[in-house]
Amino acid sequence: GTRDKSGRAVAIITTRSTAWLNPHCNTDELVRLLLYLRSIPRPECQALGLTVLVDARRCSPVPALFKAFNILQVSCALSLTQMCFYSFLPVQFELLTSMKSLHKHIDTSQLPPELDGTFPYCHQDWLSFRMKLEHLLQGCQGACAFLQGAIYNVESGRLPGRAEEAAVLLRNYRQLMKNVLEDTRLVKLQLEGGALLARLRKEESCVTLTRDYRDALDAAGVLYNQVDEGVHRLVMLSNRRIQELELVMEFEKVDECFKEVSSWIENVGRKGLKEMINLDDSLEMLLQTQKQFREFDLVASEYCKRGQEALKKMDRWEDFSSVDVQAYKVKLQTYREQLEEFCTQLDENRHRVCETVRLYEFFDKVREGVCCRDEGMEECVSPEHCGEVLKCLESYKGQHPHISDARFQEMKELACELRSDKGLKQWKFAWSKCQETKLVFEKKLEAALRTRSILETMEVKPSHVPAAASRKPPPKRLLRKAQSFDLPCGESLCKRPTAGLPAASRRPRGVAAPPPKPGAGAGMWLWRSGPASWSSRRAPSGPSVSSCSKLRHIIDEMVTTEREYVRSLCYIIDSYFPEMERLDLPQDLRGKRSVIFGNLEKLYDFHSQYFLRELESCCNHPLRVSHCFLRHKDQFGMYALYSKNKPKSDSLLASHGNTFFKFKQVQLGDKMDLASYLLKPIQRMSKYALLLKDLIKECSEAQEELGYLRAAEEMVKFQLRHGNDLLAMDAIRDCDVNLKEQGQLVRQDEFTIWLGRKKCQRHVFLFEDLILFSKPKKIEGGFDVYIYKRSFKTADIGLTENSGDSGLRFEIWFRRRKSSDTHILQASTAETKQAWTSDIAKILWQQAARNKEIRMQEMVSMGVGNKPFLDIKPSEAAINDRAIDYIMKGRGARTRASIAVSLFDH
Repeated sequence: GTRDKSGRAVAIITTRSTAWLNPHCNTDELVRLLLYLRSIPRPECQALGLTVLVDARRCSPVPALFKAFNILQVSCALSLTQMCFYSFLPVQFELLTSMKSLHKHIDTSQLPPELDGTFPYCHQDWLSFRMKLEHLLQGCQGACAFLQGAIYNVESGRLPGRAEEAAVLLRNYRQLMKNVLEDTRLVKLQLEGGALLARLRKEESCVTLTRDYRDALDAAGVLYNQVDEGVHRLVMLSNRRIQELELVMEFEKVDECFKEVSSWIENVGRKGLKEMINLDDSLEMLLQTQKQFREFDLVASEYCKRGQEALKKMDRWEDFSSVDVQAYKVKLQTYREQLEEFCTQLDENRHRVCETVRLYEFFDKVREGVCCRDEGMEECVSPEHCGEVLKCLESYKGQHPHISDARFQEMKELACELRSDKGLKQWKFAWSKCQETKLVFEKKLEAALRTRSILETMEVKPSHVPAAASRKPPPKRLLRKAQSFDLPCGESLCKRPTAGLPAASRRPRGVAAPPPKPGAGAGMWLWRSGPASWSSRRAPSGPSVSSCSKLRHIIDEMVTTEREYVRSLCYIIDSYFPEMERLDLPQDLRGKRSVIFGNLEKLYDFHSQYFLRELESCCNHPLRVSHCFLRHKDQFGMYALYSKNKPKSDSLLASHGNTFFKFKQVQLGDKMDLASYLLKPIQRMSKYALLLKDLIKECSEAQEELGYLRAAEEMVKFQLRHGNDLLAMDAIRDCDVNLKEQGQLVRQDEFTIWLGRKKCQRHVFLFEDLILFSKPKKIEGGFDVYIYKRSFKTADIGLTENSGDSGLRFEIWFRRRKSSDTHILQASTAETKQAWTSDIAKILWQQAARNKEIRMQEMVSMGVGNKPFLDIKPSEAAINDRAIDYIMKGRGARTRASIAVSLFDH
């Protein structure tokens, strides 16, 4: 275990030992011994060679020793350095005649005491250590070789194609594993190897002081670990192979079920589905077809269930990736695709049959109600028969309830969804007949009611009516009375009006309608637009009849488009969200659902569960729609976040998504791509703004709802631009202010700014508590960024709303600063300037009112003031009176920051 000064291992041979007299001490044994000694050091030390020191001071070496040197020198290119104290050798050597010359080659610390060294060497300890170590190494090497053979046998085996062969291989593998795990060498090594290695590490002798000791134990540890790893690898391989063989045996059983299901699908199932392609055009035949399909559906569903259960049993195959299993996985995939395709077609046909039956049941219901004819109008104006006509009409109405427009629209959409030309023709026919019936019903009802009203009026003063008058048309006075009759509570016919009818169709035959008197509108009939409804409400005071009709039209459009919008969001979620779970999803789209779709799912939940229902409840009160918007102001903030994410979504779709989602679009047969659908939330907010604007136009200044409508419109417009504002805020760079603590971002725009004589372009951000100036910087191939320059608390600023004659400038100035620090901002348009000055003024007034209230509370807490004056509350009027009337020469009104800000400026 010692080294010479060149780093070579040193072997010391003493010639005076009696072992040289042993007949087994021959050349071959000496060669083996020297080779063993050379193999002990590390490989890098072996490459340097071996120094053999022969101590021949008292006895000459035997000839066999030098023969062994020559054999090693020639055959193995062993680098030998032989040192002797006495020369009688036939090979090249170096003769050392003194200890001093020896110490030039080998340090004294590497020599035993016999050679005047200090190394405490004990040959008996060395032999004991090497024997224990060799025993452990041989056991590990034998176990490794044994395990490698077993592993090769497992890996080289191929999966059979039949269950019988798989059963034979399964028994062989299990027997192999039993033999391996019960092998005496392996068991003994596992029981004693670790303990022996631990004891060798704890030994203390002259051997433990050498480098070879540590290297030998490290090598033994590595070899012992290889045995453990080999056992583990063999167990894993064997278990996997056994599972694969078991699955082969199981697949043969399941394959019979697959073949039976597949045969039924191809020979019976598809044929049955083809028979359902063309459905009949009568309800009777459709009901018969539905009955036959249900019987077919029961059988088909049973086969589908069996196939799905069989596939579920084989789900474990997905975890195996070996080449042998691939053929079985291909078969399974073929069965799965065939079964899924058939199940999908079965579901579609089931849905189509049920929905077609529902459509034609609706048509049948409409036909039952279309029994009112135009004949018999004479009876409606006949005094003798009008009472009976009214009873018949009321009975007809009770037997045939009103069918709403929404129901008709639903059925039309259903016919379009089913792509049924016959269904659409039936719908158009039913719609026209229903409208015709309603008009006839209305004409008869109105004529009968007028006749009854005239009779009741004539009965009031029977003495003044000649007997012959019953056969003449009633006088004009009585006709005017009949023009403004009210329908009794028990005779209310419908909730909603029919489409506007011509005046002639709403009068009894032969009765001329006189012009209405001023003020007679309190009892007039209010007719609303709508193809399938009518009403007997009196006209309310306020909007005119035409205005009410327009309001009704606007709210109907808002509700109708809202339903379509909700359906579009649902369509995106149902059609495109599952695509993000596909296994072939491009790597760049994985985990990017929130980037592509933003918060669209939350928007759908809000509109479908809350907002749509509230809009529908406003159909009879259009002006109340503003409260729906204002009540959900926080929820509409989701649109700003959606707009903020939209550029990222567009970029990802343009680079990777459009190509991937195009296949789904083609599969759906949709003309619009995903990008077009993702634009709908932005378009919807613009639509809200337009509809609210239309409502405001139809609302008079005297109506209290006008203010709420304007607030709702402003909220929608704010959310429309707030998404872009948030994007711009994220583009601010080098900013040392925490912008999240500055209140809501109100506006952001680009201005030309004068500060003294200095002129520059700045992008300005207005927060509730901060105004920030930044320098815009263009970036090629990306969005603009804004380099932070300076910012001021809104609590420290004042406002001059007009500066100069251009109408585009305003001033931002500061208390406790020089007038030269005033910033003059020039907007691009007068509208931008007006919006900014309005928002800044609002912020300053809010701060003034809040700070004045705080001052009052502080004065009360400090005991300042008298109790009677505590009833005086700060008012906006008082603040206005004190601040706005100050006019500066050449400038507009100034809003003073001292009013809005400082708590200590008394």
